[in-house]
Amino acid sequence: MKLTPVYKLAVFTTLTFTSIIPPLPSQAFTFEQQEVNQEEFIAIARPYGDNKYDLLILRQIPGQQQCWSENNSNPVRVEPLLLNFNFTGSCERSTDSNGYSIRIDGQDYGLDYLLRIVERNGELVLIGTHRTDPSQPEMVIGSTNGMENGFLKIDLHPGWKFTRRAYNGKVLSHVYLTGDSQGIKQSTPALETAALRATDGTQPIQEITFTAENNGTEDNFSPRSLSTSSSNKSLSSSPVSPSPQPLPSFSDLPPLAPPASGNSNGVVPPPQLTETSGQSKRSGGVNSVSNGASSDTRGYRVMVAINDSSQKARLRSLYPEAFRTTHNGQSMWQVGLFSSRNNADKAYESLQNAGLRAIILP
Repeated sequence: MKLTPVYKLAVFTTLTFTSIIPPLPSQAFTFEQQEVNQEEFIAIARPYGDNKYDLLILRQIPGQQQCWSENNSNPVRVEPLLLNFNFTGSCERSTDSNGYSIRIDGQDYGLDYLLRIVERNGELVLIGTHRTDPSQPEMVIGSTNGMENGFLKIDLHPGWKFTRRAYNGKVLSHVYLTGDSQGIKQSTPALETAALRATDGTQPIQEITFTAENNGTEDNFSPRSLSTSSSNKSLSSSPVSPSPQPLPSFSDLPPLAPPASGNSNGVVPPPQLTETSGQSKRSGGVNSVSNGASSDTRGYRVMVAINDSSQKARLRSLYPEAFRTTHNGQSMWQVGLFSSRNNADKAYESLQNAGLRAIILP
């Protein structure tokens, strides 16, 4: 086939420009932190389910309607006033890791560390635990200085403060619990954090979002104390395949994160504790589920196919009470049984965001 002069010129021009234009570099997102007025922020242990708590962070916009009140007790009880009015323009709230994460010495740790609230020694403690490696030390960030019913204020420990995420000079709504390794070291000499263990040249950790944590304890995934002595620093933990877990009370599952959509200020009250027919508390015996059939329960089951130990650790970091079952002869893990399709969809999305293959069964 003969080429016309015009076609030849077009081909030559295309090849020439293609050969001299270098490939565009991949875009790396490097976040910054913006200092804030600490009095505008409060960390709160929010109760839900059966004696469980998750983290709620509120910000009071100066000069606007009051978002919360505190009493003078010890621990400090908090009344979330923003639940009583349309708080848009007056308050900002962060309810899960879409809205807050850990940052130490200028580096994000939202990918590796999850924020959880646990009860220890008669108080609630805000900690950061590694989501895939239980041998890593935990970070103790704050505590309530006692136990009481209702919403409780979390006092940040020395070396920790609130900051906000910024990108290209623009301040974002995401809140950092920001640690300074030197300040943390001085307040707790034996303290060991991920920042202190990090080596030079470590790449910045990108953000990933997860749902609020269930505080159920498990031997295989129990976090290690920050005050671990230096002789235990090299101690490693080999995950052991857990035995099938009893069917959890699914109304006790923590609130699930909606898809990330910027700074949404919709009211998110604490989830209500309810029971569906045929379910019982975990203290009672429940028959295991097999072959995809459940007895005397109705709703939507969310199940996950797990192929390796890394995926299993990722699942248990999100839903510690997930248990092994089977569906159509295939080994699966069941996350929960939800009375509404909407809640099941939220659980499905949180698992998909974590890179896990989930399905919903009516």
